[in-house]
Amino acid sequence: MAESVFDHENPLNCPICLNLLQDPVTTTCGHSFCMDCVNKFWDLGANRGVFSCPTCRTTFNKRPALSKTKVLADILEGMKREAPAGPGDVKCDVCKGRKVKAIRSCLVCMASFCQTHIRPHYESEAFKIHKLVKASPNLQQQICPQHHKALEVYCHDDRKCVCVVCMWNQHSGHRTVSAADAMAKKQEELKIVKEDFMQKINNMDKEVQQFEKAVISYKAAVEHSDNIFSEIICSIQKRQAEVRENIRAQENKEVRDAENHIQTLEKEICELQEENRKLEPLLQTEDHVYFFQNYSFASGIVQYNSSKDVNNLTFERVEQSLSELKSQLDELFFLSSEFRLGYSVCV
Repeated sequence: MAESVFDHENPLNCPICLNLLQDPVTTTCGHSFCMDCVNKFWDLGANRGVFSCPTCRTTFNKRPALSKTKVLADILEGMKREAPAGPGDVKCDVCKGRKVKAIRSCLVCMASFCQTHIRPHYESEAFKIHKLVKASPNLQQQICPQHHKALEVYCHDDRKCVCVVCMWNQHSGHRTVSAADAMAKKQEELKIVKEDFMQKINNMDKEVQQFEKAVISYKAAVEHSDNIFSEIICSIQKRQAEVRENIRAQENKEVRDAENHIQTLEKEICELQEENRKLEPLLQTEDHVYFFQNYSFASGIVQYNSSKDVNNLTFERVEQSLSELKSQLDELFFLSSEFRLGYSVCV
């Protein structure tokens, strides 16, 4: 008995067991059966010497000698090898029972076909004029609802895809081009937008790294200030507490501002990455209707503005000022010592 994977309406199913043909054989009257099924059928009438076709009842003078029909066997084997359509795949409209993944869609037949059932479109002259596209689940959206023609023309004036009949009627005098050519041009423009997104993301990543380093510098500011103050604490002990308090207050403010700016930058990066992700299906699609239906979002490019200068957020200027203060104090102390020494000598 054959493998039970297709329904009984499938022409490749055995009329006896109603399942997919297995080891197919064909009688002289043109009907095909599983070899085991037709042999068992004829075994039942062997005692009476009656051998007839199970389908049309054509009788034979003697039991026919059957051999495997290679063409049918090859077709059936190919169908078994084809993977069934997954949840997100376009299904073949011809397959019965188990649906196989479609590889192409026909805008004339308004149907999608698997590798087996698309063959007539490639082999028969009658199908040569049919327009094949990548398998699409939205065939109706690619056909003009008024004229039932493929939407293969793009109207620049109305920013929509139209059929050739619409082009000469409602869109007469408008700027029209091939939808495929228009999509290719727009995709090139989107590639530039995508590159701009990537450049902005890279720039923001670098800026985030700079601000992170600045935050580390802020957090080390107290330690740096302690090292500086430890050298001059003998001479400005009374002022140390006041300067420390000012530095801490400034540190808290600048760190808070920097961290807020980092959060803003990271949010903008996420937005750019999301916009960048949306470009992928537009760049990969062959469906110009889907393309122009979803193209408008690309015009709203996220603007990148940085109003904060990371160079103003380092502690170097404070350190430099304190070092200069120390040098000035050292010089002052030295001069004061020289003065006191000279004064003592004079005295």
